[in-house]
Amino acid sequence: MTEVLVAGGTVVTVDDENTIYEDGAVLVADDEIRDVGPTAELESKYDADETVDASGRVVIPGLINLHVHSGFIRGLAEDLPVWEWLVEHVDPTHRALRREDARAAYELCYAEMAKAGITCTLDMYRYMEEAAEVVDDYGLRAVLSPYVADRDGFEYFPSVQDNVDLVERHHDTADGRVKVWFGLEHIEYCTEAAYRRVADLAAEYGVGIHTHGEESPKKAQELTDKYGMRPIEVFEDWGILSPKTVVAHCVWLTNREIEVLAETDTSVAHCPTSNEKLASGVAPVPKLLNHGVPVGLGTDGIKENNRLDVIQEMKNAALLQKVHRLDARAIPGEQALRMATMGGARALGLDDEIGSIEAGKQADLVLLDFQQPHLSPHFGAENVVPNLVHAAMPSDVETVFVAGDRVVDDGDFRSGDQDAIIENYDEKAKALVERRDNEEWA
Repeated sequence: MTEVLVAGGTVVTVDDENTIYEDGAVLVADDEIRDVGPTAELESKYDADETVDASGRVVIPGLINLHVHSGFIRGLAEDLPVWEWLVEHVDPTHRALRREDARAAYELCYAEMAKAGITCTLDMYRYMEEAAEVVDDYGLRAVLSPYVADRDGFEYFPSVQDNVDLVERHHDTADGRVKVWFGLEHIEYCTEAAYRRVADLAAEYGVGIHTHGEESPKKAQELTDKYGMRPIEVFEDWGILSPKTVVAHCVWLTNREIEVLAETDTSVAHCPTSNEKLASGVAPVPKLLNHGVPVGLGTDGIKENNRLDVIQEMKNAALLQKVHRLDARAIPGEQALRMATMGGARALGLDDEIGSIEAGKQADLVLLDFQQPHLSPHFGAENVVPNLVHAAMPSDVETVFVAGDRVVDDGDFRSGDQDAIIENYDEKAKALVERRDNEEWA
């Protein structure tokens, strides 16, 4: 057994009491957190094999990205409403996508997330066998849910059977760091039969379901007119809502829909930056939290966000509610941080393993260098969380542990050649866009 003592930092545990150790330490034993507490106490109790000096650093749990689409076209489909952007740019890009493109996307997007302190993600994309390999190679943690569709015109998306195959081959692999869920793109892409079949299959395999819901007011109303009930009520009727379901966005919920989510213990992936950029609206996050609905934070994809950065999502989640509700207390910093950690962990059914710094949990840790002008002054527990949420940036991330292994060290991504990853990704992106524009479908 190898023991590493991360000592001398400000440890923000995100435990039930929001405990903060101003001169704190975390003992990592192989892949687990063995102990956490004051530095002097842990130094006297343990003779670790290695000590990591965390002086001037803030230690937080690994961040969880509860909704992302690995992919391309960052900065190429700007200033468009969501459905125009989707139909005119995103779907044609999918039609031209090849397996080797998806591999390049995973290699770059997961490196970007790791360097931003994201240790676990719920990813919805295509050719996800490649994602499973990249997550394993990089030493990260992910829940994979492919873009399943079965309506006419979307034959280029994975089928329900493709999703079954992915579950059987890759669920609970990479020492448990890779999970596979069922993914349903949207009601516009999937039939009722697909939703009902996935509900049965998810129960059979004991895995979760991920889908989109209520991102656009126009689409929500169209679906209400079509089915005679609101979209979340449709999901309930079709049997997909449960404690193992995560619905992304949920911007245009009625009070009854919030009650349905609470009654079924269904989780919501809140994506504030994406919702802002696509002019989708403001999700009723305080109402969801007040009803006990688990809420985590997601970036959405690079095409609708431009950054895979949960630190940014914490700030935007807090500020968006403050200005929308004219209530400076709408989402405090502590709540934003909890959504980015324990909220995502609970949504994924992993809250006994990750999401906080507590003995017995997996050693997913992020060390941020707080010796920066934009993070000063330092008043310890009094202002560490507000500055983390409102002032920190991915460039402050110095070290990232996943299951006790360092995947980022001194700011460097250790699991791959960053320059080669970027060069390959750029080549694949340019070729993909050219094929798309020439309608050379895969």
